[in-house]
Amino acid sequence: MIHRILDAIDALSNWTGKVFSFIIPAMMLVTAYEVVTRYVFGAPSIWALEATQYLFLSSTALGGAYVLRNRHHVNVSIVYDRLSAKSKALVEVITAVFFFAFILVLLWNTLDITIESVTHLQHSPSYWGPPIYPVYIIMSLGIILILVQGLSMFVRNIIALCSGEFDSSLPK
Repeated sequence: MIHRILDAIDALSNWTGKVFSFIIPAMMLVTAYEVVTRYVFGAPSIWALEATQYLFLSSTALGGAYVLRNRHHVNVSIVYDRLSAKSKALVEVITAVFFFAFILVLLWNTLDITIESVTHLQHSPSYWGPPIYPVYIIMSLGIILILVQGLSMFVRNIIALCSGEFDSSLPK
């Protein structure tokens, strides 16, 4: 039962990463549009920079769990790659303390800002003035997805250390 839940979390992380990776081409198109209108036609837009920033934040937040799940995050490979599967799992369990401390503080602060932004239906103070509460909702959702994926990996590492069986979802 627990493995099915962990597999579902992993599948959700993979799905969100793949689906929301299409935000990157959208961001590139907006940037290309801005470059053309600014430098070819001499008519810069009032919205492109801010839209690009929101798209970048969304892709980063919603892709974070995918990056964590597929172990594409920064690592000290020169040391980590030389460890056995058991040692890698132990290192991940120990460093999880720092991960959870960071991600919980980040979530706590982001949820505060998100609740305030949604409550007041905040808009950007820029001339364009788009609503920014959807961006805060996306950021909070992304952090929750990263936290859930971190919990999945933590539980898998604990199970592996206790059982001595290291499956393919753990680092090699």
